[in-house]
Amino acid sequence: MHKVRTIIVDDEPDCREILHTLLQKYCPDVDVVGLATNTENAFELINLEKPDLVFLDVQMPRADGFSLLKKFPDIPFAVVFVTSHEEYAIAAIRFNALDYLLKPLSIDELEASVNKALCNKMEGLKVQPQIINLLHQLDGDTENARIAIHEGASVKLVPEKDILFIEADGRYCKIYVVSGQTHLTARNLKEFEEYFGESSYFVRINKTYIVNSLHIKEYSKGEPFILTMQNEMTFEVSRRKKPEILEKLKK
Repeated sequence: MHKVRTIIVDDEPDCREILHTLLQKYCPDVDVVGLATNTENAFELINLEKPDLVFLDVQMPRADGFSLLKKFPDIPFAVVFVTSHEEYAIAAIRFNALDYLLKPLSIDELEASVNKALCNKMEGLKVQPQIINLLHQLDGDTENARIAIHEGASVKLVPEKDILFIEADGRYCKIYVVSGQTHLTARNLKEFEEYFGESSYFVRINKTYIVNSLHIKEYSKGEPFILTMQNEMTFEVSRRKKPEILEKLKK
């Protein structure tokens, strides 16, 4: 079996060496072919070594890990993002079904990331669409942003602008799109709410639904406050959410 050719990109010497040591000790299928201290070194090293997998530190001086990925017109390698902070980027990474590790590193999570990369390599699976989508989202490119949804052995990317509303369904959520299709995802409504954030055109209207304000057709003036979507479905909005929705509709 061919080993997973791997590059580590991290500006902190201790972090690079710790990750290198852990990979050598616990991940025998990994061959670390290079270490890079910044995006410039990493870009040259990746072009030279053609790795299967890159462990990429998110926060680095001058240019972060995401700026490195933007340099590649094609991304033929898998990426495991490494960060010491739970931040917005982690929510976006998770929503695109991409791997990440939090410092200090967990050996179990490290092994799982390597095993996933190995399986993807054996099956010929590429994560380039998910990485490109992540970069769109981090740039605030709502026109091209999409939601990654696991469906069987594949990941479907659903354009955010095509989503009408999201419905809580136990431990899952149903995503309804303008075409009339629905998609089931193993995420709860709170995760979606945190992912979209306050500046998004998505808004939670009650305990059960998040709606896309771009697809609201009309709303009632009185109480109860009722929204009518473009597909003619109607929703009652909780009183405390009414001001937030009206504010989004103004924008």
